[in-house]
Amino acid sequence: MKSKAPLVVGILFGVLVLGGIITALVIYLDINSDSGTSKRADKLPAACGTVSEAALAKARTTNPNGLGSRETKLSSGTHTTCGWNQTKGVDGSGQRSTTIFISQGQKDAEAEFGRIVGQNMANTQSTPQQKPLEGLGDEATAVLAETSSAFTELSVVVRKGDTVVEVDISGWDAGLFTNSKPDPAELEAAAKGIAEEVVAKL
Repeated sequence: MKSKAPLVVGILFGVLVLGGIITALVIYLDINSDSGTSKRADKLPAACGTVSEAALAKARTTNPNGLGSRETKLSSGTHTTCGWNQTKGVDGSGQRSTTIFISQGQKDAEAEFGRIVGQNMANTQSTPQQKPLEGLGDEATAVLAETSSAFTELSVVVRKGDTVVEVDISGWDAGLFTNSKPDPAELEAAAKGIAEEVVAKL
């Protein structure tokens, strides 16, 4: 009479493999599930309305963040901050956030532009890389800040006349077992698209 041991071992092996596949699938689906929160109706400052829904969708941040947005009038001009996060079920997995800083009425906009670029390049938590951008405002540059983790930030800084605009997009992508760095070209295209819209309406 033949032993049933090989059959039993085979069945157990098959169960373990199937269990491993199911576990990996559950982990994958959980990690790659939609991030963000339900769509909010937060009111943002008027200057934030220069950004279209399409540009925000490209940045994967269509949810207005009223708490992170404000307009302040100072002796040095008007400073506006606009923020957006992810909308659950719309902007995909991983993590993204978009923040825009608009400084209008600057007495020395060139100096302010240099200050903001320098501030981004002085980021000690990352290895910043600067890249001049052509055809955007009077002068523009992109600064990519990659960290030792998956977190990545890209800033596009533009000066047009007496106004300086900074568009920051940051976040990471979801992976199977760990987060991964987003494509810098994707972040740059999204940030540049938003900056173009803001500058065009100044």
